[in-house]
Amino acid sequence: MTPAARTEAAIYLLGKIADERRPADDIVRAWFQARRFVGAQARRAIRERVYGCLRRINRLDWHLSQVAFGQNKSARLRVLVDVVLEGSDATQYFNSLPHGPGVLSEAEEELVEALNGKKIDDPEQPAHVQVELPQWLSDKLKIVYAGTFMAEMMAMNIPAPMDLRVALGRVSRDQAQKALGKIGVKSYFTEMSPMGLTLQAHTDIARTPAFKKGFVEVQDEGSQILSLLVGAKAYMNVVDFCAGAGGKTLAIADRMGLQDGHSKGRLVASDIDSGRLARMDKRLHRAKLTDKIEQEVYDPNNPWTKGVEETFDRVLVDAPCSGSGTWRRHPEQKKRLTEDRLNELMGMQDEVLRSSATLVKPGGRLIYATCSLLRDENEDRVDAFLKNHPDFYIVPIQTVWAETIKKSECPDMDESKFLRLTPHSHDTDGFFVAIFERKI
Repeated sequence: MTPAARTEAAIYLLGKIADERRPADDIVRAWFQARRFVGAQARRAIRERVYGCLRRINRLDWHLSQVAFGQNKSARLRVLVDVVLEGSDATQYFNSLPHGPGVLSEAEEELVEALNGKKIDDPEQPAHVQVELPQWLSDKLKIVYAGTFMAEMMAMNIPAPMDLRVALGRVSRDQAQKALGKIGVKSYFTEMSPMGLTLQAHTDIARTPAFKKGFVEVQDEGSQILSLLVGAKAYMNVVDFCAGAGGKTLAIADRMGLQDGHSKGRLVASDIDSGRLARMDKRLHRAKLTDKIEQEVYDPNNPWTKGVEETFDRVLVDAPCSGSGTWRRHPEQKKRLTEDRLNELMGMQDEVLRSSATLVKPGGRLIYATCSLLRDENEDRVDAFLKNHPDFYIVPIQTVWAETIKKSECPDMDESKFLRLTPHSHDTDGFFVAIFERKI
């Protein structure tokens, strides 16, 4: 593909991402799958332009506003500004070659002239623009991070590494690392999680024998830590209440020893969406856990729900949330999150906590987690839950870490009772974890 054709592809994909609610990854992947003829080099260039623009979108729009293009924020103009600000010759990308975006209009040529010599970062940009946030989100997150706000938010604009969880019930980390190394996939041990590997470069891990055999799964180190903090044991009854596609469910199964058939415990994967649960099936098959994990669609009228009140030792609630902790991977979500949507999510989180609490036995634990950076979805929801559930209390994260992870030290949480992981401080996705215990 010519540079112009790659540019046209990036413009099309950015426009589609702006118009749809689907994750950008799904949109880009579907476009490439329908165009197998696109070579690896062209794919890489298109991806870099699309995701680069998504990570720089507020700064691109700021530059447009400075040259009287503030109201016109089309995908074409954003890509044009991105090309100019990186110092490239716009005519190489915008010309009359086939499959390209066409030549520049007179107004676009004036835009290019006005931006020539400028850089994406400008000292005149407000702080919320510099860190790629809407003003209202910036205001909320300044309260959370105070003096480290700029560093924390800047880290959110850096592409995330690819972490793998090793199925320790089947292979050791050393064995998995060596198996990947034999086919040229280099990795190193994660620092906090005793079951993780970080790849030195992104790769199509699904094509590797280690993945196909179920020895490794793609899972961020922060998510691995959450799975460990559940503290699941072979004899316990455990439910992953918002299981989704089952990444944490499989990690918990590994800790319970379900693969070898010696565990006497029970693990249930539950979700309100049967479609999400169905996506777990292929992963269960690879991990040889198809008949070891129960799957239940959560419904207050479901007979299963009625029969299991106060019977579980551990209930994990990875609650539906803004996903602000995953902005490194999904930069498009910053633009999609609104204050109305945040309020809707907070109501869902309160309801999920209320419903899941009924399953916890006396002396059992309820693990509440989000991949959110916002107090609204984290500490504020914990406070609201405790106000209405005096039979639960908080177990400090330092205590739970010492019980469950052991091989690494609990990150310095400034004596907080909760766990907050971030890309800047821990090189993980953003995660929040609070652990409740039911009084006996």
